[in-house]
Amino acid sequence: MGSFQIRIEGQAIDLKPDRTITLNRYNPIFDFDVIQGSKVLDFVVPFSPKNNKFFNWYYKPQAAFPTEDLYCEQYADGELIERGYITLREVGNDGYKVMYSQNLGEIFGDYQKVLLPQIDFGTAPVPGGFTAAANHLTDAYCLPTVQNPGFYGTAPPVGFTGYMNEYTSGAYTVTAPKVPMVYLRWLLEQIEDLCNFTITGQFIDDLTMKRLVLYNTFAVEPTDTVIEFRNHLPELTIPDLLKELRKLFNLALFFDVRSRTLTMHYVDNLLQQATTLNWSQKFGEVAARSPELATRLELDWEVDSNDGRMKVKPLDYEKYNTDGTELLFPVKTRFSTTDVTETGLPLVEQPGITTVNNQRNAKFGPRLLLWHGMVGGIPFASNYYGTTRLAWHGTNNLVDAHWRQFETFRGRTSRRILAGNLTATDIAKIDMHQRAGETMCVHIQGRDYIIGNQRINLPLKGATELELWMK
Repeated sequence: MGSFQIRIEGQAIDLKPDRTITLNRYNPIFDFDVIQGSKVLDFVVPFSPKNNKFFNWYYKPQAAFPTEDLYCEQYADGELIERGYITLREVGNDGYKVMYSQNLGEIFGDYQKVLLPQIDFGTAPVPGGFTAAANHLTDAYCLPTVQNPGFYGTAPPVGFTGYMNEYTSGAYTVTAPKVPMVYLRWLLEQIEDLCNFTITGQFIDDLTMKRLVLYNTFAVEPTDTVIEFRNHLPELTIPDLLKELRKLFNLALFFDVRSRTLTMHYVDNLLQQATTLNWSQKFGEVAARSPELATRLELDWEVDSNDGRMKVKPLDYEKYNTDGTELLFPVKTRFSTTDVTETGLPLVEQPGITTVNNQRNAKFGPRLLLWHGMVGGIPFASNYYGTTRLAWHGTNNLVDAHWRQFETFRGRTSRRILAGNLTATDIAKIDMHQRAGETMCVHIQGRDYIIGNQRINLPLKGATELELWMK
């Protein structure tokens, strides 16, 4: 049996002799509705002077319950293999019952379960004249022109011509509603600051994705002196924002709890990474195999039911199904986009949120547009930019851009559960969150596999169980 330590504040806590715990790990590319970190279910550590100190002598009646999770590191055979948090659950007759996790359910602290419109993201003064040529790399928001004849319902005020952020003769029209639209890039930067987090990865570096703006219908009134940014955000929590982006653009979300870094990579890129590990000698003869029955993708999004244009969706916005008759693997995101005119101008039929006609209770759903800048003399955003288009069908669609590799993978994969003789160094290499998916492909006896779930018995003895998906 190898050595195993759980270190808190650099000190190894006392563990029961001959005690084995099972570390469970998950690959984020297979998680669409949850964000899972590594975990060890309840296990007991004995009473000892060292352990009593860490867990505040909670076995004593007068001791207060230690509510703070304790950062820890796990070492196998002297190698750092895992980082996360120990949580005290209760005290039994034989010691402290604890659990280990990466605590992703609390990674955003007090903001974990709060809707974006309820979070104070600050304000900006309403300028004397809004800037039409907003800079998507530095500014917080832009005001793209949107055709929306339904903004004021059936009683439009005098001078309204059917446009939000109407721009004529080199200026925004005085009588048109002004609706700032926040850049997704800016919002993620604010989340970084609020939650003491760094967000990085291929998605963040993508120059096209820096142009994404959050469509909304909340008007700045003529009497307002400030723009309150939260008014212009969809009713999503921070985790939901990330998960819904993940389901739209096929992203993998990797969390490094020690450095407080979220890495957002494209799954289709990860599936094409070179296989650098050959573990053929670490496993016995490979025979058992389970077919994957849901081999066809179904990609869909929730349309904004407040928009009359979406009662009949444009054909390119209809859900996408892989050809065939096999079972479907459904992925549905809450993000969608708007219809567009022949020239690409956003086109909606949606009541605005405004004091006019007492419309403050109107709603809008999560939708995205791509900012172009000034085009043809107007501030222009649309459902496309360059070779990226927010649609499931037609030219430059999302399937071709972000889902083809995953679609091919699901169409041909099968699953194997194999037990192998892995070392601590091996275990460290396949820590998906810590290494941001750097090593998720392995070669075993003539085939390449994507590593899925992992069941690792610690101390390392016997075999480590890996879920393997054939590439």
